[in-house]
Amino acid sequence: MITLTYHIDEQEFMRAARAYWSYRGIGDRGNWILAALSLLAGINLLVWDLNVGWIWVGAAALFAVITMIRNALWRRGYRKMIKYTAPITASFTRDVVETTSAEGTSTLPWTTFTKYAETPEFFFLTLPRRGLSIIPKRATKDDWELETLRDMITANLPRAKMRWT
Repeated sequence: MITLTYHIDEQEFMRAARAYWSYRGIGDRGNWILAALSLLAGINLLVWDLNVGWIWVGAAALFAVITMIRNALWRRGYRKMIKYTAPITASFTRDVVETTSAEGTSTLPWTTFTKYAETPEFFFLTLPRRGLSIIPKRATKDDWELETLRDMITANLPRAKMRWT
């Protein structure tokens, strides 16, 4: 059994969210690059007196707005989540994941989770209907505990496909 205790503040939550979005191929950086390229293409087309440039400018605005709204919605979601108001304790065994937070205690079999994702700073356990558990790697005491946790996760869940970022 591995037991981790950690607290996630809003800044770390948003860093985790951005890492997850990037892992899934819909990251902020990619959206901003697409917005910049669309804007440049649109301006270039307008300079050449082609009205189709307005479509490209609109696409740039759409990428920017989507990125800003997603960040605002996730920040608002974080602020509404009771579980992040106090430290979280998560225990991992071969059969279950038990979590204690400000919301209470839950014991979930591994089959409740659908997949996992791993980034340099976090593990993400995905739940049906867009649920997500964030586990910061900094919560592990040492490399052995990190590797043991990784082995336990990979033995129980398939890895989510990493898409381009």
